[in-house]
Amino acid sequence: MGKFWNIVGLLIVFIAMYIAYTSRDTFDPESIRGKRVIVTGASTGIGEKVAYQYAKLGANILVTARRENRLKQVVKKCLDLGAQSAHYISLDMQVIDETGELITEAEKTLGGLDYLVLNHALYNVELWDGDIEGLQALMNINFFSYANLATKALPMLSKSNGSIAVVSSFAGLVTIPSMTTYSASKHALNGFFEGFRLELNYKNINVSITLLLLGVVTTDHAIELIQDREMFAKYGDPDEAATCIMKATSSKQTWAYYPWVAARIPEIIHTISRDLCDVMMRLKN
Repeated sequence: MGKFWNIVGLLIVFIAMYIAYTSRDTFDPESIRGKRVIVTGASTGIGEKVAYQYAKLGANILVTARRENRLKQVVKKCLDLGAQSAHYISLDMQVIDETGELITEAEKTLGGLDYLVLNHALYNVELWDGDIEGLQALMNINFFSYANLATKALPMLSKSNGSIAVVSSFAGLVTIPSMTTYSASKHALNGFFEGFRLELNYKNINVSITLLLLGVVTTDHAIELIQDREMFAKYGDPDEAATCIMKATSSKQTWAYYPWVAARIPEIIHTISRDLCDVMMRLKN
């Protein structure tokens, strides 16, 4: 029995050391000054907040989303906050052929690229009803556009030893009832970019990929979808999420989680026992 508790004690110490090591803050704010940054899905929500975080530290920023009027407002605020330059291009990520225009615009207006923050997403909160066309549209936005943008940006990022931030979700590890199609797109996203990272390493291409697994964050859109403001009191703040994204990407982390408990614990439970995770998902419903 003594050996058992010794093993448990060593395991607890190891876990504590691992958490302390992975949670250390190695971010240097000055490393952002003058950097060239793309942020997608930047007209509102987390993407907008990410653009502002980079702006405060003096980056050169190119934002994109569909709503041109909102993008103009975001660009103005980026400049007010201290961005060295700020530009926008209005694009629909569902139209895959259009997404390449973003990379062309970055080369023209920024002269290169250091950080590609892929954040845009289409949410679908409803039970699966067999709508294949809807699933294809969602996959275009949530998956295919990500893969296309990362591929097209690779030559510029290779020259700068840059980084790609892939804003994903713990729904890409643990499938959530009533979010089946969204979860499927995030599963695809996580699988592709985890493999892509390994392939870049195999080819000795010095471009880092940070997969950011987010739990529920209190954006206006999330509140509108779930319509339960009291529930959001215990979840993540958009500004904190944006800071996490910027710091993790700059530090070239492979994985990052926010909020840590809400995103990391389900992943650990899922890794230990998929059956237990399935029971927990059933209990929530």
